[in-house]
Amino acid sequence: MKKAVVSPLCSGLVIPGLGQIINQDFKKGIILLAAVFLLFVMGIIKLVCLIDAVFRTGRVDLSNPEMIMAKLRAEDPSILWYMAAAFIIIWFFSVLDAYLRGRKIDSVDP
Repeated sequence: MKKAVVSPLCSGLVIPGLGQIINQDFKKGIILLAAVFLLFVMGIIKLVCLIDAVFRTGRVDLSNPEMIMAKLRAEDPSILWYMAAAFIIIWFFSVLDAYLRGRKIDSVDP
């Protein structure tokens, strides 16, 4: 199958960076995979810190989800929005780069 089709689909639907690896641009693919992995780990750590902060504030009634959500909203989750924006930028770049590189490879190889 044509690399201009397969590589952006893999980068867009599976994981950013996979299309670059399919196009044999290993350095860029590894960097993108590492960036996505790092964002994922940082997001998990921030979520755990937010949840820990909610439960450290005092007694939490687990049968009252509205109270838990109110306490979560009281914390500052803005870094999560920045991480989500960074992921979207990396995802978009990965898909576009995989498509353009795949198209270039397809035009050279008949």
